[in-house]
Amino acid sequence: MDKEDADELEKLIPGVFIHKPEHYGNIDMFLNDAIRHQPDRVELMRFGLTEIPERIRKLRSLKHLTIFEQDIRTLPSALFELESLESLTIQVADLEELPADIAKLSRLKSLRVSCGCYDRPAPDYKVIPKEELAFRNVPPAIGELHQLEYLDISYSGIRTLPPEIQNLRNLRSLDIVNGLIESAPEFIYTMTWLDRFLIEDKPFHLCNHGDD
Repeated sequence: MDKEDADELEKLIPGVFIHKPEHYGNIDMFLNDAIRHQPDRVELMRFGLTEIPERIRKLRSLKHLTIFEQDIRTLPSALFELESLESLTIQVADLEELPADIAKLSRLKSLRVSCGCYDRPAPDYKVIPKEELAFRNVPPAIGELHQLEYLDISYSGIRTLPPEIQNLRNLRSLDIVNGLIESAPEFIYTMTWLDRFLIEDKPFHLCNHGDD
């Protein structure tokens, strides 16, 4: 589909947002178009970002957001103003923290956070050892995400989980893998509503574009 056809399709169908060649590496143009069309799904990937633009708060219809940018280390408050968000995937090299403001995403059903992810690795890149990662804690506020069904955290420096996770009565799947937790905390075994949980270490797997 060429640019002209894409433009015509976007005009005909409200909410349709098509990634165009001119978006590549141009976050301002990408966001301009996304804000105009108000899609329900967006991927921020390979823009070379070091921070998430504050303008993301203007994507009021957004339900599914994937961020795959190796140099993002912090999550801005604007991200947590996306009240319609149901699915959030974050893939970065390292994350300073998962802010307590995550609790503001009250409709969130799926949360996936992966460190050790490189969308454009340099030839001599080195993966940060888990013991040196800044991402070491899950905030107790995670327990306020009452609609959450899937929680997946991989390759992190996390050693413990907050007991507030027990408050997630709609949680069906809990995966905490490739971290520093040696064994599942006792309270996990009281969460009988879980369909599955996996808490273990495993060999490092580099995140690549297109990974599930």
